[in-house]
Amino acid sequence: MSARPESIAPGVYRMDAFALPNTISVLLLENDDGWTLVDTGVAGSVERIKAAITALGSGQEDLKRIFLTHHHVDHIGGLPGLLEWAPQVEIGATAYEAEIVSGRRPPDSASNPLLRPATSRAKLPTASVTKILHEGDLVSGFRVISTPGHTLGHVSLLREGDGVLFTGDAFGALVRKVNVGGVKAVCADPKEARRSAEKLLAEDFATVVMTHGPMLHSGAKRTLREAVSRCRY
Repeated sequence: MSARPESIAPGVYRMDAFALPNTISVLLLENDDGWTLVDTGVAGSVERIKAAITALGSGQEDLKRIFLTHHHVDHIGGLPGLLEWAPQVEIGATAYEAEIVSGRRPPDSASNPLLRPATSRAKLPTASVTKILHEGDLVSGFRVISTPGHTLGHVSLLREGDGVLFTGDAFGALVRKVNVGGVKAVCADPKEARRSAEKLLAEDFATVVMTHGPMLHSGAKRTLREAVSRCRY
């Protein structure tokens, strides 16, 4: 198991939360008082995340915050295990996503009719969200950008200055090319996902980290623009 996360900018580390590289990426953001973890991967990601924090010379007491971009199980699946390891952490999410993560609202249904029954009845891990964030708020120096569509409360994160953009699932490349909303079939609202993708193109960024797929460096905006131009929803 590769424990050492990848440094992509000062105080910003990307790590593989799954054994296959670039399948599920999460971020570790350095703060004066410790670390913020962005998303938690799946249940099997917990040991990888713990090993990454250890490789950075820190321990469970140094994990201060977990921020969740949205409620899908590949983003919150590791939450119960991490809370057992570091019960002191503050959990942040948007108000809509917090309702689902806390178990007070059912998960969003997929737009694809064949997937809709399974997604609407999905049993997700639950936890109390202790900090509600809104568009424009900061998560360890990253600005919260509302990008609904993949889920109805989905957000992305952008750090001004060095232009590091974490799209979450507003874009994704599990298949051969980068796609809007990751995979259309699992988007709650594909048309809204396209509007959110166009919104991100208006931002100033240089490095793109998607949850699913390789990082984009040179020509990142061009690659995302091409994905939007190919989009038919």
